[in-house]
Amino acid sequence: MSQIDSSSVAPDTDQTTSLVPARTETPVRTKAGMRAVIRKAEREARRAGAPRVRPLRAIGTVAAVGALIAGVAFPAYAAIKSDGTAVTMHDVAAGEAQSLVVASEVESPVVTGSSYAATTPEELEKAAAEKAAAERAKQQAAAAAAAAASAPAVASAPATSYAAPAAVSGGFGSPLPGGSYYISRSVGSGHQGTDMVCAAGTPIYAVTSGTVVTAGWSGAYGNLVTFTGNVNGSGVEVRNAHMSSIAVSPGQTVQAGQVIGYVGSTGRSTANHLHIEVRINGGLVDPMGVLPI
Repeated sequence: MSQIDSSSVAPDTDQTTSLVPARTETPVRTKAGMRAVIRKAEREARRAGAPRVRPLRAIGTVAAVGALIAGVAFPAYAAIKSDGTAVTMHDVAAGEAQSLVVASEVESPVVTGSSYAATTPEELEKAAAEKAAAERAKQQAAAAAAAAASAPAVASAPATSYAAPAAVSGGFGSPLPGGSYYISRSVGSGHQGTDMVCAAGTPIYAVTSGTVVTAGWSGAYGNLVTFTGNVNGSGVEVRNAHMSSIAVSPGQTVQAGQVIGYVGSTGRSTANHLHIEVRINGGLVDPMGVLPI
């Protein structure tokens, strides 16, 4: 029996080769080891020309970018209705605003005005002129109102008929219609005329021809008419006071027997009456002595 050379025989793989791969041991990484690895990587990166990146700073940057993307993308994604259409500003306002119901026929008022903001010299001049004109119109209106309030009423002839005044005697006529009148007081004790008591509205006549000097309100005299004339070559002044209304105007020429006003109780007076004063050549005389009363 021949012997087999063991060196020519293939080796038994079942004995020399294992089918299970050798176990590779993963080295345990400590914090110090991780820091060393990171520092080594940074050194190599700097040698290669890359900027140094700190791990914590890099993590913060990534987090900030992520938050920014989330803040933009998520609201945009959420601004979609269930039907697929985009949410409008009107929808947002309708959801957030308080309830308000307005009638459909209500319209915005049209605001008008004459004022404007003047800027150029021409506009400034025009605005100043308009303001001055408005102020003058205001003052004129106020003056007209004051004049109307103080001006005596111009009366028409009363409905009651009166007898004709007494005939002119010695150049003078009667100041009242024909009839009998109670004389409450005449010249004396500081009283400068004659008071003839009669009903309100009784017509008062010019006792002579002349020109009206005053016709209006005069303090204690009330409504007063004064006129001047000439009787028998002498200058005459006659005052008629306390009238309810006046029928003549200053500067007007009157004739003897013409109505110049109506009896009243204006001014310092306690009853309806005519207060009449007569002056001849500047001197006060008793009306009872020269008038046909």
